[in-house]
Amino acid sequence: MNEIKKLIEKYDLKVRGIKEQQKIKIIDTDKGKLVLKKGSSKEKGLYEYLQNKNFHYLLDKEELEEYNVYPYIQEIKQEKEEKAMELIYILSILHNKTLFYRKIVMDQVKEVYEEYMSKLDYLNYYYHDLQDMIEQKVYMSPAEYLLIRNISLIYSALNYSKENLKMWYEEKKNQKKERVVLLHNKPSLDHILIGEDKKLISWDDYTKGCPIFDFLYFYRNNYLEVEMTSLFQMYQSRFCYTEDEYLLFFSLLSIPDKIDFTSHHYQNTVRVYELVKYVEKTKDFVLKEDEKNQKEDKDKFQE
Repeated sequence: MNEIKKLIEKYDLKVRGIKEQQKIKIIDTDKGKLVLKKGSSKEKGLYEYLQNKNFHYLLDKEELEEYNVYPYIQEIKQEKEEKAMELIYILSILHNKTLFYRKIVMDQVKEVYEEYMSKLDYLNYYYHDLQDMIEQKVYMSPAEYLLIRNISLIYSALNYSKENLKMWYEEKKNQKKERVVLLHNKPSLDHILIGEDKKLISWDDYTKGCPIFDFLYFYRNNYLEVEMTSLFQMYQSRFCYTEDEYLLFFSLLSIPDKIDFTSHHYQNTVRVYELVKYVEKTKDFVLKEDEKNQKEDKDKFQE
């Protein structure tokens, strides 16, 4: 509680109540609500960097030794689709404002290629072995039956991912530079605050890297909650992926999770259902994007 005492003394506050919520403390005072969160030197450097890039979607903050003090934002209630649109819009601005180019190091590219190719080969062998084991049974569990009925979808996703990864690797061989942006790294609907202003929060895991990883993370964690095609197209209209970025994005997006069966049949069935739903939705998403890109290429050819 020492940090709260220091806050009270520094700003001459009268505290009405304190609420702890995950990694923060919400302090209700006679001068309004404040949020207290432990800071880091990494975040300090981030604020300076983004402010120099004219990125304005950050919470105001004041430093109090090892803690940061933020204003409490009373959020406006919004539908998930609306909030997702605001989040993706802010990510497109973040990527545009922090974009730079660096020289490609083929050893690093090869390392990425081999890492994901190894993962795809492993999953392919794993699901074939699992299929063989299930098909030898006299009676299948509901989860096993659901998996076998949809196993061709999983193999199709693995093959599609592998082909895109190969094309990505060949594309990188012909390039000298690649694009890099600052990535939030864990964008979610919980990490955007919408009140009078819009603020992107929780920068603990930010990094610099290929632009695809922010949308990739958001898709994998929210594909059932919001419609992704319109969000992706809006993002692409403001920050369009290059050819190699498209290939890597669709490759990684299409990788299905590994299913580990347990003794709990209901949980197994839910996991297989979620796996199948992800593969189906991602297939539809990819097909729509391929169709759109082919139409755009045809229109360019006719101009």
